[in-house]
Amino acid sequence: MELRTTVHRVRHGGEEYRAVKAVPRSGRAVLFRKEWSLDMFVDLEGARSMAAAWGLAARSRRSLVYVPLRAEREGPGGLPGWFGSSVVDLVLVQNGLGFPVSRWKAVRERLGAGRPQMMEIPETDFLGEREPDPWRRDELRFGFAAETLYLTGSAEAFRWTGAQVHSLVREGPARALAGTPWSPYDSVMLHHAGDLTAKGPVRGPGVLNIEYAHGWRAG
Repeated sequence: MELRTTVHRVRHGGEEYRAVKAVPRSGRAVLFRKEWSLDMFVDLEGARSMAAAWGLAARSRRSLVYVPLRAEREGPGGLPGWFGSSVVDLVLVQNGLGFPVSRWKAVRERLGAGRPQMMEIPETDFLGEREPDPWRRDELRFGFAAETLYLTGSAEAFRWTGAQVHSLVREGPARALAGTPWSPYDSVMLHHAGDLTAKGPVRGPGVLNIEYAHGWRAG
């Protein structure tokens, strides 16, 4: 899978950070933040881009993977979100980098034009990836800053959750054609720190639902 990006070097707080920003392509994706949950809708190309971003995060120990999503204001069928919801961006980063989420706004403001680069993420990165045993599994953790959902975890955490996101690419179209344009059965649900009670971090919701929307068209 290909992911068009721009690569940026930013100095802040005495540190230099490498940010890889996904470049918008033909697919569609939007991420709504509500009081109790985060709901992302993707079409097929959007699902590919998301899977590629997850794969890049799994491979990139020292990079911030930034997926700008706030330009999309509506979901499938012109759905404008829900009362009290807002549209947010996405950042994926391995926890070994130790990047403080409080610095994200300042880093984003310093990105500049960047250097264009096409990233290649082999689909084999996602094949055969099974959920680890609960007692051995590392979980993604949620954070929020500057209208952005911030996901951190180990390479392993991004690989196995990325395999779930990639399943929307493999299986979403066939399932959608067999049923409704979009449904909960064509979705992936991720929880902050693996907490199935959906108890999130102090400043935001703790469940992310990524839903494949077959046939989503521009309004």
